[in-house]
Amino acid sequence: MATIPFSTFDAYRVNASTALQLFAHGQQWREQLLKLQQRRLARDRAALEDTLESLREAHDWSEFAAAGQTVLRDYVGASTALWQEGVAATLQSAGAWSDLARDLAQNWHDSLDVFQPGGGTASALPMRDWMAMFERAAGSAPGGNGAAADASVQTAEHAHGEQHGR
Repeated sequence: MATIPFSTFDAYRVNASTALQLFAHGQQWREQLLKLQQRRLARDRAALEDTLESLREAHDWSEFAAAGQTVLRDYVGASTALWQEGVAATLQSAGAWSDLARDLAQNWHDSLDVFQPGGGTASALPMRDWMAMFERAAGSAPGGNGAAADASVQTAEHAHGEQHGR
């Protein structure tokens, strides 16, 4: 009987760590979103206060119009800065999510491989095929040999009688 070097606690640890990483990343994303929302609300409040001040201080329509243009110019400038920060945060978050998904898939794949010396259990074979397709779709397949991976998936499907959709 072969000794399994990877205990069930280690598998639980890997899966729990994965879930906690997802939650932590989601929390960071929500915090960034809330900070941008708070700045947007502060921008709107400042524009309203500036408009009220210009209305109080204006002596005629031309002064009010000039002050209104200044308020609008400041509002558009602040909106542009917020928009740029939002786009930068979105791009950074998308990159972080893709990195996290790649790392999680790799950790999951590695945790499946170590259950048995020689490369995994028979029940892990369909998961391996799915992971190979996922890695190809994500563009992170090692070696970039998509034809060989397609052949291994087709071979696995033929072995299980799934070539006709059964």
